[in-house]
Amino acid sequence: MDLLPGTILQNVLAKADAKDCARAACIDRRWRQSADDDSVWKDYCCRDFALSSRTDPHGNPCPSYKETYTSWQKSFGRFPPALVVRAKQCWDTIKDWLNTNFTDVLASLNRGVSWDEIEAAEQELGFALPDCVRVLYQICNGQNLEEDKKLRAKNDYLGLFGGYRVYDHYVNVRLLPLRKIVAWTPTVRRRLKSHEFNRIVIATSFNFRKWFFLDCDDGLVYVGTRNQWSRWKVEVEAEMLPCVPVQERGAQMKDGMLRWLENYGRCLQSGMYGIRDLGSPTISLFPLKEPLCKEAITHGLQVKCSAVFVPEMSGIEVEGYEGDDNYMFAYSVRMRLLQENNTYCNKVMESAQLAGRHWVIRVNDEIIDEVRGEAVIGEYPWLQAGGEEYVYESRSAQHGKTGSMEGDFTFVPGRDSS
Repeated sequence: MDLLPGTILQNVLAKADAKDCARAACIDRRWRQSADDDSVWKDYCCRDFALSSRTDPHGNPCPSYKETYTSWQKSFGRFPPALVVRAKQCWDTIKDWLNTNFTDVLASLNRGVSWDEIEAAEQELGFALPDCVRVLYQICNGQNLEEDKKLRAKNDYLGLFGGYRVYDHYVNVRLLPLRKIVAWTPTVRRRLKSHEFNRIVIATSFNFRKWFFLDCDDGLVYVGTRNQWSRWKVEVEAEMLPCVPVQERGAQMKDGMLRWLENYGRCLQSGMYGIRDLGSPTISLFPLKEPLCKEAITHGLQVKCSAVFVPEMSGIEVEGYEGDDNYMFAYSVRMRLLQENNTYCNKVMESAQLAGRHWVIRVNDEIIDEVRGEAVIGEYPWLQAGGEEYVYESRSAQHGKTGSMEGDFTFVPGRDSS
């Protein structure tokens, strides 16, 4: 080994793990020189923590990759490396999208908490947090709520998890920092039927209409339904709905919150969710991509439709309550008159005006309603070729879990003089 060139020795060390490399540095000066080479520690940073730059867990620059590795190992060495990598990549995905599309939300994200803060929070709560939650919050401690009172009108739109507006119902959900979780959870749990479960509040809308919870026993994320504060007799299962699939039996990871965030990050990066202006820019949860968004083009008239489940307005089979609004859905319809010579149509009208609508609503493959009427929400939008998109949003309730809406819109060329 003494005859090996330094570069080969470094390649050998790169095949070992970081602990063995540190041990090798104790052999002699030559080994220490190779073991301290920054290229070796750059490989360790990439392999163990998915790091590509010399920064500590708080984003501060480090003088070397070895010190970078040391800082991350100190913060996350107690956790499985694969879990740390997943959590970091998850946050990187979300932050990259925000950096490109919504810097105001990016600026609202807090630096991660320390291990001491995690332990203090668990002591106040009275139970342990799943490892994935510990890792996620050591990377990013939710969103900053300090400016809510000063900038309430603007901050109402800056929730990391976005939302939707239908008539007077508006939600925009923010990820809570750890100190808010500890402060709010006891108060909220006392009002829940599931108060005996070790569930914590992790996110809520600014107007407190929509709530997300993490069950620290099964590791799953749940969203509250209308039954959450209901005066009716409610089964625990009807109070909240799981947001991620239940893990296979025997799974010990309890990574429901991480899987929830990973899926959300994929929806952002794929373009499924985008930015809408509702007085201020906000993340809209109405899907923009297939298969959750449908599109039709006729004579240059483009119509896109998508829907989103509204759990906070859904009754979910409450004993003693009989109604057709067990499951509430909001839907968004976007209309545009395309310009001539576009990909879809060589000849289009200069303008067109909506005259009427026709909806067929099915629940469990059975037609429960058919609607024919003039206009939409009392408006007759006039579309011009290449002009702005017209958007209208409404909601529909049904008693079953599965359903569909289909139909057509009638337009007249030009502008209806009547």
